[in-house]
Amino acid sequence: MPSPNFGGRIGSVADDHCPVCDASPRVVIAVAHPAMRRMILELLQQEHGCWQPCLLDQDLPTAMRDLTPDLVIIDGAAFPQCCCDQSDDFPRERIIVVGPEPDPAYMTLALSDGAGGWVARDDVAERLSAEMRTALGCIHEPCPPSQRDAGRKESVEHRTINR
Repeated sequence: MPSPNFGGRIGSVADDHCPVCDASPRVVIAVAHPAMRRMILELLQQEHGCWQPCLLDQDLPTAMRDLTPDLVIIDGAAFPQCCCDQSDDFPRERIIVVGPEPDPAYMTLALSDGAGGWVARDDVAERLSAEMRTALGCIHEPCPPSQRDAGRKESVEHRTINR
């Protein structure tokens, strides 16, 4: 069971409540490489509106204070120093570490230091969402379409049929 949310939006998980699909967690993307940041942003935006992704545009401690994220995605080189030096009160299990290569030693180190998840840079497209969902206690994989998305699909199909 995940710990209470730093920002206060996600707490304990009821059996019928999903902390991702029902709460739209705010995610700070604090990855250094610009192309990787954009890719992660695009991946999260494609998931039925479940996530509120925010690119880091200020120093991490300020972003964590001002944005009150539910989850942080960070480079392996910055973890666990980000927790020790800058944001002591943010729960480490709410940090997903993006490692440089698919080496079990990197993963073991990050997870033993308390990270909520770890994914190699080469596997971000395939595994990031699952790691994030696990860290927050999501009960779905993948996320079911929201009612808003379902309505949009039906109206598009309806227009196609009428043409």
